[in-house]
Amino acid sequence: MPKRLTITVPHALGAAEVRRRIDLHMDWAFRRLEAEKIRVEAEDWLGNRRAFSGSGYGQTARVAIQVADDALEVEALVPWMASLFAPVIESVGRHYVGRLLSDEAA
Repeated sequence: MPKRLTITVPHALGAAEVRRRIDLHMDWAFRRLEAEKIRVEAEDWLGNRRAFSGSGYGQTARVAIQVADDALEVEALVPWMASLFAPVIESVGRHYVGRLLSDEAA
């Protein structure tokens, strides 16, 4: 049974700037995942929401990001096996979202 993981990170950048940063760094993220043998397909933006699906190591996950003027929410539906590592996944997710939203990512 899949497990839903949600990460919400507040910011003061505005939705347009967060979307710009996401788009700017998306190629890097895809290349890094590809190096780990994880294939990712991204859907186009629908308003301030974008969905992704990824597969690797015989598992599939779905991720959606929702950008608001004051927060970025990342919601992932991960396989049961991956959910055993939920605390690690959430910690790594918070780290990378935090870097994306920091001034160093500008």
